[in-house]
Amino acid sequence: MSGALPELSSIEPLEYDEESQRLVARGDARLDFENTRIRADRITYYQNFFLTDASGNVAISRDGDRLIADRLSFESQENIFAAGILRTGQWPYYVSGISAGGTIENTEIQGASLYYGNPSPYSLSVSSDEIRYVNEEDGEYISMDGATFRIGRIPFFYLPGYRHYLSDAAYLLDINAGSSGQLGYYLKTTTLLPFTSLLRLGANLDYYSKRGILAGPTAQYVYNSSSQSIVGALSTGAINDKGNQAERNVDALNRQIDSKRYFTEWRHKHHIGERLTATASASYWSDSDVIRDFRDDIFDENQLPDNFAELSYAGDNWIVSAFGRFRPNNFQLVQERTPEIRFNLLPIPVSNTGAYHRATASYVQLNEDFGRNSPGNTVEGQFNRFDLTYRTEHPIRLANWLTLTPLAGARLTQYENQQIDTLAPSYSEPLSTTLDSSFSREIYELGFDLEAHAYASYPTFNKSWGIDGLRHLVRPALRYRYYSDPDDVNQIAAIDRQVFDLKRPLLDLSDLRNVDQIAKTHLIRLGVENLFQTRSKNYGSRTLAALNFYQDIIFEKNLRYDGDKEDRFNATWAELVLNPAPWLKFNLASRFKTESFTLEELRTGTSIKSGEIWQLGLSTYLLNKRIDQYRLDHIYLINERLSLLTDVNFDANSGKLTRVRVGLRTRIGSTWELVYSITSREDARRESDVSFDIQLHLAGGD
Repeated sequence: MSGALPELSSIEPLEYDEESQRLVARGDARLDFENTRIRADRITYYQNFFLTDASGNVAISRDGDRLIADRLSFESQENIFAAGILRTGQWPYYVSGISAGGTIENTEIQGASLYYGNPSPYSLSVSSDEIRYVNEEDGEYISMDGATFRIGRIPFFYLPGYRHYLSDAAYLLDINAGSSGQLGYYLKTTTLLPFTSLLRLGANLDYYSKRGILAGPTAQYVYNSSSQSIVGALSTGAINDKGNQAERNVDALNRQIDSKRYFTEWRHKHHIGERLTATASASYWSDSDVIRDFRDDIFDENQLPDNFAELSYAGDNWIVSAFGRFRPNNFQLVQERTPEIRFNLLPIPVSNTGAYHRATASYVQLNEDFGRNSPGNTVEGQFNRFDLTYRTEHPIRLANWLTLTPLAGARLTQYENQQIDTLAPSYSEPLSTTLDSSFSREIYELGFDLEAHAYASYPTFNKSWGIDGLRHLVRPALRYRYYSDPDDVNQIAAIDRQVFDLKRPLLDLSDLRNVDQIAKTHLIRLGVENLFQTRSKNYGSRTLAALNFYQDIIFEKNLRYDGDKEDRFNATWAELVLNPAPWLKFNLASRFKTESFTLEELRTGTSIKSGEIWQLGLSTYLLNKRIDQYRLDHIYLINERLSLLTDVNFDANSGKLTRVRVGLRTRIGSTWELVYSITSREDARRESDVSFDIQLHLAGGD
């Protein structure tokens, strides 16, 4: 026998038969050798044969794996066992069988069932005459022939062959039933069942008493190897909507919605080696509200679908990519890129000068057709564009705490095959209906960054907040930028335009995405960033708080988002993040009109937890004279299985609770999660004023 000799112990005295070299232990008997332990009511060990017989409440443990049986025979040289009436598994999987044999790493189980979660009258399980459990370098998996899937004792699906890796999600089953004034009584279901170890297939299958039946396939796929990885998901649905024209209503462009409605949602990510990545996202909807009506959970996360595909390759200090954006939906205005080829040279040193430079080069075919959304609008623009940017910078350390970085850059853009059919109402200045087919533009950038940094440490200790020492880092900065005046922008059929965005404007010329509407810029941005940290219990530091201030001083005034002229002291931004303990988080982002110190925008988020008992979240969003909204989320644990859920949306401008949802969440065994909820809405465009839902989820099945 290899390795150390086994150690046998028990409550009662050991019995030893010298002639047969047999040891017998009774009463909480235990046999330990190497990394294996066997416990049972009785253990008999035959020294000559390295053989163990165990009976009564047998448990064998090895390298974190555990098997329970009524009786067990174990040969310790080869680690081979045979067992009867056994149970084993690793959360969330549980396996039971009539008999089994093999090794801990490779076991065959007869008359077996694999449960998702602990066995109960409502458990999801799959059974077979024989299940094989294998633990290899690639992972643990279960394989079987003739697999029958059950909920409780009721069979609902069969596969002639099935393999499942225990690290993968096995099933997805979501059921949502309820009533709505718009949809009537409804039953929504989404299922995903394992087809192979790489693929889960299922369906969206819904019934609406006022609208009819919606159906479509679903799929998820995952593949991993040493050279590549693939992950993706597909969700579809189609319905012949039986609602009348008033119930179907109109879409986002005020057009009557047709009765034939459908959607397709596809996401895909593919990594090949460490350098090549392919990404795709497709959302094909029959109308702007099909997802809102029949899959509101998707609509909450994706109200304006984006359809694109990208292939990128990362070199040592460069990236080349091809990106396409498409317009399959007729209710959206999309700047189609067919495609954009782009090369990015990452910052690299310029010989031994201490300077760094970077560059980008891109070619894109752009098209935008307003008429495809609104037949009465004939505005259409298109062109081919070559865009080249270059920037160099030279960090100069003036002191240990102060760095000056002068910089200079240029952006050279060439437009070809440029045309626009008529005037576009979205352009800020008149455009001639006839543009030169070819147009060149040059913009130059000058500026500098002056940055300081300092820190102080304090011997602060607070056990309640988990503070072990306090470090304060402060980083003041002054950033100056000047862009030269572009040539006549009215000679560009602007497609990549300035969009409504209230975040701090980008400063670097090469980073701007509104390529066709870059205006002359001359500004200084002052900033002070503060970071407060303490020692982490595990390693490194933990951030307790961050407080940042930024101020823009404008020398070349342009138009604001509301049409007014920018002020000299344009905007002040204040940002605060607090996370002093795991149970408390707070963040704040605000923007002030500096000269009048008028609060123009405020966003806050607060999250408080009381252990496992309750959780409270409060978020606010204020945009001066436009938006003033508040949201409250609350979860309260009534007992270990039952929770109270509440979320409330309030609009201060109208003085109304726009949405109130109250629900109860409970667990059925360890497998299912059940949620009862009632939702009240005010002035909703499509949803009912009151709806009632019952949702059943397979816990952990995503």
